[in-house]
Amino acid sequence: MTNSHKNIERIIERLELLYECGLQEDGTHTRMAFSQEDQKGRALFETWCEEAGLTVRQDAAGNVIARLEGRQADSPAIIMGSHLDTVPDGGKFDGVLGCVSGLEVCQTLSESGRRCEHPLEVIVFSDEEGFRFSAGMVGSSAFVGEAQNMQADDLDITGARREDVYHNAGIDFHKMAEAKRSPETVHCCLELHVEQGGNLDQMGLPVGIVSSIAGVKRMQISVAGEANHAGSTRMDQRHDALVAAAKFIAQLPERVKTLGDQYTVGTVGMIHVEPSAVNVIPGACQFSLEIRDQEAKLMERLATALREDLDQICREAGVSYNWQEQLSHAPMPMHEGLKQLIKEQAEASSIPYTVLPSGAFHDSLLLAEHFPTAMIFVASVAGKSHCKEEYSRPEDLGLGFDLLLETVLAADQIKFFD
Repeated sequence: MTNSHKNIERIIERLELLYECGLQEDGTHTRMAFSQEDQKGRALFETWCEEAGLTVRQDAAGNVIARLEGRQADSPAIIMGSHLDTVPDGGKFDGVLGCVSGLEVCQTLSESGRRCEHPLEVIVFSDEEGFRFSAGMVGSSAFVGEAQNMQADDLDITGARREDVYHNAGIDFHKMAEAKRSPETVHCCLELHVEQGGNLDQMGLPVGIVSSIAGVKRMQISVAGEANHAGSTRMDQRHDALVAAAKFIAQLPERVKTLGDQYTVGTVGMIHVEPSAVNVIPGACQFSLEIRDQEAKLMERLATALREDLDQICREAGVSYNWQEQLSHAPMPMHEGLKQLIKEQAEASSIPYTVLPSGAFHDSLLLAEHFPTAMIFVASVAGKSHCKEEYSRPEDLGLGFDLLLETVLAADQIKFFD
């Protein structure tokens, strides 16, 4: 029933227009959550929704909810969407594709005169990326009723208070819990997203059906040594915190490869050295450690082994350490019935696909704990994401959209998902 050429042209045009909303003075493109650029993009998206005949509102957590009524107004909604906020100088597709494709599904049905039994909702979840306050999925957490460890006086990367930032975006920090959605009002959730990895591109496939979203453990590690003069302290007299940390970090890739599987990853993404002077032996080193995998027990085994490694390295170096777990999310499988429904639509439409896990976080990670939820991936060329080189081919975007639309239509005929 689709006019794929028309659909993909409109989707790409909107991706480009939203990208320009994040243009910075230095030529980069960033829509930091709750920023003026983010608000500009959300306002533009709301305008498109209203022009397409959807009603639009913002809930207590700042989630934009655009709704197209169904034949049965009181029936639970089929939810689509993702997020519009980006990482610094992020790409055009991450999150945004899910929002504009969800809108395109609604607009396509309206233009064809077709009406679903269930209402359709396109949701732009607030602050998925989380780099502003170092914790993401703010809107989806509130939507499912999961409280985050947030305080009104938390400071963002610019030094602004959380409560003030939210207020400027039309959000009352103290009333965010009112965004919680009752499970009885949700039929199912579908998120179309670029893969953000190179698996589909390497396999030459346009789309993938997500089997599960990886769990994560995130630690903050501090190594305490002894600062001393870099010129007069012999090598055998040193207690260098950075050298100990570097030894641990250097062996991380091989340990992950040995103890994990092809989708297990471990990353040190932030490191800070004190006193950070060219002629002083580092007395302290703090760094982040993140582990992701599809199996909770494997993550536990790996974390235990890595801590034992660090313990041995520090003892041999004559330094001490502190290991603090900051975040732990269990892996989350997608809904079996919805995955099967997507497979059936792909095969009926002769769309090549594979089933694969997601190593990246998505709002669907939280939604899946409370509602029937599934994700469709579109191939990312060369696996590039969270950067301006992020790109997905128009023909792949078109097939991803077609599969989303057909899945919505099929889900609409199912009375309920177990």
